[in-house]
Amino acid sequence: MPERYGSYLVYESLGQGGMATVHRAELQGKDGTVKQVALKRLLPTLKREMVALFLDEARLLQYLHHPNIAETYDSGRVFGTYFIAMEYVRGPTLKELVEHCGATVGSVPEPITLSLAAQLCDALDHAHTRCDEQGQPLGIIHRDITPGNLILSDSGLLKLIDFGLAKAAVSTEETAVGMIKGKYGYVAPEYLGGQLDHRADLWAVGIIIYELLTSRRLFDAPDVFETISRVRQLPIPRPSIANPRVTPALDKIVMTALERDPAKRWQSAAELRDALHGVTAQPGNYVDHQHISDWVRWVFAQRPGTEESGLAHLLSLIAPPAPPLRPAPLAPAMASPAEVAPGAPAVVAQRRVMLPPAPGRSRAESLRLAAAIVIALLVLVLLVWKLAA
Repeated sequence: MPERYGSYLVYESLGQGGMATVHRAELQGKDGTVKQVALKRLLPTLKREMVALFLDEARLLQYLHHPNIAETYDSGRVFGTYFIAMEYVRGPTLKELVEHCGATVGSVPEPITLSLAAQLCDALDHAHTRCDEQGQPLGIIHRDITPGNLILSDSGLLKLIDFGLAKAAVSTEETAVGMIKGKYGYVAPEYLGGQLDHRADLWAVGIIIYELLTSRRLFDAPDVFETISRVRQLPIPRPSIANPRVTPALDKIVMTALERDPAKRWQSAAELRDALHGVTAQPGNYVDHQHISDWVRWVFAQRPGTEESGLAHLLSLIAPPAPPLRPAPLAPAMASPAEVAPGAPAVVAQRRVMLPPAPGRSRAESLRLAAAIVIALLVLVLLVWKLAA
């Protein structure tokens, strides 16, 4: 039986983090309609600063309305527990997609990666440039851009979720000096040194693109210390080294996003998105949301050992159908005077007409016919002569 929580009926768990749980829930409207939501509830035993972070997230989400960001419907407190009711997105996370592709059909094809990365940049551009009611920049930095916080909906639309660690001008909770928020494998190197701005989110986008293209974790390490060391010092290979199908243009985009010096990195999400669109415009790189949805549905139906690669199946989805064969005309004819438009030149080029031969008689048949006619005439003359005598 579902749990009753205020106006919501709470069903299965969708996940749990260090601050909150997320469940699928239903909200019944006054008109009888039922809305599916993802209900995020703060864990009851957290300290005061965690409560402040949760309230900051709820306050921040009211400013964000974008197709690539999960919509927020409501927030508040019920039975002493704080909650946020958000859009319920059906579909896998990019973390699940990368892992399943790596085990079955190979890395995510470049056209799919380009579309997903551009959608993520659209969401970040909206968040980074958002202003409050007075037109003042909110200065939003997500700080937790990871494959696990990106859901690919059934319709092929990417959704960014979980602004629980976001930093913004409207935040009331101050981060302690030296405290890093986010998953270390996706944290920008300058943030490890105490500097933070919106370009840290773009570093994480570069890592995600790399992992989609290669099915490999870029800075994966057995412990936090080694992970931080790799983020700071590990020579970063081009994606094409692990996946030779990656084009030089996309290689360059990824390596620019992964510049350790933020001044050499892409300077805005819009700039990175436009660079991705430039590669998408090349022949064979465009896919729409339906292509993505169909391809992802096929991917999760595959098991280890499948013979068809992800790229081969995508090409079969986006390849244009062959035009139908048209039978050649049996007997092209010359243009008739009625078909010539008024004012057209008087001389009409004739086309060669290939008509079947007209039916006729052989020479022997003609001779036999002539002989029969002569004999008939002779008989007629003899008959007339006898009657006259």
